[in-house]
Amino acid sequence: MAKRDYYEVLGVAKNAAADDIKKAHRRLARQFHPDANKGKPHTEEKFKEIQEAYDVLSDAEKRAKYDQFGHAGVGAGAPGADPFESFRRAQAGRGGPGRSSWNAGPNVSVEDFDFGGAGGGGWNDIFEQVFSQGGRPGGRAGRGRARAEPPVNVDVEHTVTITFEQAARGTTLPLQINRDGRIETIDVKVPAGVKDGSRIRLRGKGGYAGGQHGDLYITTKVEPHPWFRREELDLYLDLPVSLYEAMLGAKVEAPTLDGPVSLTIPAGTSSGAKLRIRGRGVERAGQRGDQFVVVRVMVPKELDAEDKRMIEQIAHKHPLEPRTDLRW
Repeated sequence: MAKRDYYEVLGVAKNAAADDIKKAHRRLARQFHPDANKGKPHTEEKFKEIQEAYDVLSDAEKRAKYDQFGHAGVGAGAPGADPFESFRRAQAGRGGPGRSSWNAGPNVSVEDFDFGGAGGGGWNDIFEQVFSQGGRPGGRAGRGRARAEPPVNVDVEHTVTITFEQAARGTTLPLQINRDGRIETIDVKVPAGVKDGSRIRLRGKGGYAGGQHGDLYITTKVEPHPWFRREELDLYLDLPVSLYEAMLGAKVEAPTLDGPVSLTIPAGTSSGAKLRIRGRGVERAGQRGDQFVVVRVMVPKELDAEDKRMIEQIAHKHPLEPRTDLRW
C-alpha cells in the first residue's frame, strides 16, 4: 500500500509553520494513542503513521528532502525503521523498564507518561516534554532552530494538612507520592514547632531526570484550634470563670495540649488577667514555651431588686475606680 503524504497524515498545509506541525501532532497523538484506544482496530498502525510523519516534518533537514524528493528522499519505510525511536530518546534517563500493555519499546511505558494520574500534569505536560525538545522527538534540534532548553526541574512540592497538636508536638505521617509514574509510600517526619507554611526538605525523594533524583519539599498547612492561639512558642487560652470564682477564688480545670490541669484562680482576679502554666507551650529544638490562661469573668445577667440592693451595698463598701489611671 502506497504511503500517504505526510502533510495529509498530520492534516496541515505544505507551508505550515513548525509550531502548527507540533500542535497537529500533539492533538493526533493524544487522539490515537493505543492505550487511550484499547480494543479499537488499526489504532497502533495509525499512531505509528503519525509518529513517522512527525519525525520527518519536525526536522528541517528531513522536511526539505521530503519536499524535494518525497518519501524516497527520507528513506521512509526502510527495513528496520522504528517510529518509536523518538519516544525512546525522549524518555532516556527517566529510569526503570517500561510496563506498557502495548509493545512500544523497552524504555517506554504508559505509566512513564502519567495520563493525568495523582501528581501528574496530564497529556499536555507529557507531550510538551516529549515532543518540544529542540523541535523534534528525542531532543535533537533541527538545523536552523537552535534554542536554549530550560533546565529540568526534578524537585517536587507537596502540601500536607496537620492538626494544631501535631504541629506543636511533632508527628510522623505516611505519605503517598507519585515518583516516575509509580505510587510510593514514605514516612515523613514533621518536627515539633512547625508553623502554617513551613517547608520540610526530603533529599533524593523528588522526581528523576538527567541521571539524578530531586528533592521532595513538604509544605505544612496547620488547622486552627478551637481553643488555643499560638504566639511563637507560647499558647494562649481564654478561660471563662464566674464572678463569684473571680471574687472569692477557686480551683478550676484548664485544658492543655497534654491533658487537663488543675488551676488556682486567686481571689480578686480581674477579667483579662493572665495565669501562666509553665512548659505547656509549643516544642521546638528541645525547648518548650508556656501556656497562658486568660481569665474571662462572666457576670449574671438577670438580677431582681434584692440582688441589686446587695450589690450596691458591696459597691458602697468596696468602691472601685477602674478608669482612674486612664488618660482618655
